[in-house]
Amino acid sequence: MELKNPVNPYGRGMMENREAKQMLDDLDIKRIRGRMLFDSGGNPAVEAEVILENGAQGKAAVSVFDEMNGEEEADYIREWLSEAILFEDAAEQKYIDRLLTEQRDQDDADHKEYGRGKAGVLALSMAAARAAGAGLGLPLYRYLGGTTAPVMPVPVMSMIDGGDWLKGIDFKEIMIVPLNRSSFAEGLRMGAEVYQTLKRLLTLNGFDTSIGGSGGFAADMKSSEEALHYIMDAVRLSGYDPDMDLTAAICGNADDLYAKEEGIYRFNKESLKNGILVHRNQKDMISYYLRLADGFPLGIVTDGLWKQDLESRNRMYQMFQHRLVIASDDFFASNGVEIQLKKAGTVTAALEMIQEAKKMGSKVIVSNSDKETEEAFLGDMAVAAGADYIKCGAPCRGECTAKYNELLRIEEFYSRQC
Repeated sequence: MELKNPVNPYGRGMMENREAKQMLDDLDIKRIRGRMLFDSGGNPAVEAEVILENGAQGKAAVSVFDEMNGEEEADYIREWLSEAILFEDAAEQKYIDRLLTEQRDQDDADHKEYGRGKAGVLALSMAAARAAGAGLGLPLYRYLGGTTAPVMPVPVMSMIDGGDWLKGIDFKEIMIVPLNRSSFAEGLRMGAEVYQTLKRLLTLNGFDTSIGGSGGFAADMKSSEEALHYIMDAVRLSGYDPDMDLTAAICGNADDLYAKEEGIYRFNKESLKNGILVHRNQKDMISYYLRLADGFPLGIVTDGLWKQDLESRNRMYQMFQHRLVIASDDFFASNGVEIQLKKAGTVTAALEMIQEAKKMGSKVIVSNSDKETEEAFLGDMAVAAGADYIKCGAPCRGECTAKYNELLRIEEFYSRQC
């Protein structure tokens, strides 16, 4: 599939003068480095560094997948993946990504080591794109997105965290989404104000304000309804209208709630805090989302139901398609698609998934992963691809604010060029 805005808008066919051709000739990959780092949770991460003939360089860091060893992943970049793309043209992103993917697939076939090299492939794919942009003297979002005017995504910011954390609610996250904002900066400021107000409100009411994996507060609430009540109170106390200025979003992470053997969703935290067993079947879950949508200004639900329950997912979509953004990462029964770089595997694959989603008329939510570094690539990609939303946690924690701050820089830089 051809991207609407090519990854390399300055392809060789467009270069007519000698200086421009020389610039492209100097974009060959000269050196590749791989090193182990640590992500924001103290877990192993791997950083790839790509250096070009003209001296330009690009770095990118990715948390290591599953239980893979960070040092082994760095070795894999240096000793295996580097052979696939060394001396290749970094500006040929599709070709670079294909070579990396083929190299890893061959290794999987030879060694049957599931997970090995996935983080290395993604880190190298991102580093090559960043190096090529630097070699052409272009900001990353411009290099990836071509010559069209950048589109700033709407931030989807975590307020209350839960999921597999010991504290918090059963849903993975409850977030807020700014509506009527004149800029990304204004939307982010609105979210940050509500976040700080919510912290004070929770403290006054005796809740623990320690933070979860996405930077939202891991407050021990009795239910998701109680969490939504506190969030909406914080919205009002911050001077905003919940119906006009900000809406709520839920990441259900339903696969973790679902007990396949029993065919029910277990709300264990809600059960513990209320002293009664709270289990919901497929019909109950859809009714539960309906109750939440009727009681609160709810705008987005991601991963609301167990992925393999296609019948219930389709029923939920039919019920909410004109009312909410129902998002998943598999394009089924949804009007929104959540894209993660980690799941896509390469920069090219992620951009193609976004283009496919937009072609289908779906809203695009570019999202972070459960394990993250302070890598800001996601922000540039969201702008380049014209994503509708970016979901990378609360306006808190370095791995979250790194992406939000990069978007602030992009918006400022572009506004100065106009």
